[in-house]
Amino acid sequence: MRTNESAEERRGHIGEAVWRVIRRDGINAVSTRAIAAEAGMVLGSLRHYFPRQADVIEFAMRLVSERTNERIRGIVDASGGLGRGAEVPDAQLLLEQFLPLDDERREEMEVWLVFAGAALSDPALAAVKRDSDAAMLDHIRRVVAARSPAGTPAARLDRDAERLRALVDGLASHLVGQYPAVTAQDARAIVATELERMAR
Repeated sequence: MRTNESAEERRGHIGEAVWRVIRRDGINAVSTRAIAAEAGMVLGSLRHYFPRQADVIEFAMRLVSERTNERIRGIVDASGGLGRGAEVPDAQLLLEQFLPLDDERREEMEVWLVFAGAALSDPALAAVKRDSDAAMLDHIRRVVAARSPAGTPAARLDRDAERLRALVDGLASHLVGQYPAVTAQDARAIVATELERMAR
């Protein structure tokens, strides 16, 4: 750990240490001692930031969603928003932030899938997943509204948003693991085709 980093940066590095432990050893290997060792800090310092193991695991899960949202905000700000008529590449790039198409996003997706499994029996993690799912759907609804023809009924916009979310979610899960079921090139093409269909 660097001594000149802010508290927010240090919390982020601790969250990333949780990710590394999960990817290397599995979620059952996560403990405050393992996290502290991975983060290069003493146990007491870790507990200063996260008093309980459950706190640091919940934070590490939220960090995945926050990183995705940060990238999306950057894309939206750079493109001047995603209003009606926005260029397809902006929408495509936004949707690709949910897909593990590089090492950074692959790491995030791999740990997210582990967290999502743990959320089935952990109410705190289930709440994090619910919040993340809602944020994802909100981003996708904006894309659908921007790409759909003027006058598209609200019911169709909602249906298309749910369809697009299911498509992106499915592609994301198929892009990780030792033997990905689809290639990054295929995933990009599938998303582009769906955006084209939506504009008709």
